Amino acid sequence: MARNCRKDRSKALAGSWDKNAGNWARAVRDGLIPSRRAGTDEAIVNAILAHKPARLLDVGCGEGWLIRRVAQSIDCQALSIDGSAALIADARQADPRHAYRVFAYADLIEDAKSLGTGFDAIVFNYAILDEDAARLLTSVEPLLAPEGRIFIQTLHPRALDGPYRDGWRTEDFAAFAGPGWEPMPWYFRTVESWHETLRDAGLVLLDLTEPMADGRPLSLLMTCKSLKR
Repeated sequence: MARNCRKDRSKALAGSWDKNAGNWARAVRDGLIPSRRAGTDEAIVNAILAHKPARLLDVGCGEGWLIRRVAQSIDCQALSIDGSAALIADARQADPRHAYRVFAYADLIEDAKSLGTGFDAIVFNYAILDEDAARLLTSVEPLLAPEGRIFIQTLHPRALDGPYRDGWRTEDFAAFAGPGWEPMPWYFRTVESWHETLRDAGLVLLDLTEPMADGRPLSLLMTCKSLKR
């Protein structure tokens, strides 16, 4: 029963991206998400630029803003993937220069190497919201270059209301501007649980930062490498 419930939530999570695609693109491009304006966009971009990747993979790219922003500062070979065909269509329309591919997380777990290898940076920017995160991260580890890094930015557990324990929650987007949002299930993790997830995926945490605004944490930003390299 629990396994079927997890699958149902994972399916609903994946489906929500297509249902909310138009609202997501508008919210990102019009600067309607307060935490992004306050510093999370800048934090992930600066972390990537400091590593100076020649090859970059953006996993769960949404409408593609991150690659466009990084490309303003460095010239790198970039590939962006997302399970939502609608969001990938938005990304391609906004940026004909870079490669955007419809590629779901299930595809990534099944056949990650079809994306290529030797990536200097693999980025998950608010893109790990499912329960089976360790399996997802394990699937991309072989794609890293010898000095490659995985960058993960996610919701800060201490910035959210509710019990401080792992479990599924629902985002209703009430804080976002505009109507028509479809509620989205997502999986909450404690800081300890994130450490366990990275360990189970064969990753070493090199750096953990907490972008702040007005004395409050906005996100967790983790930089990792492979334990094997």
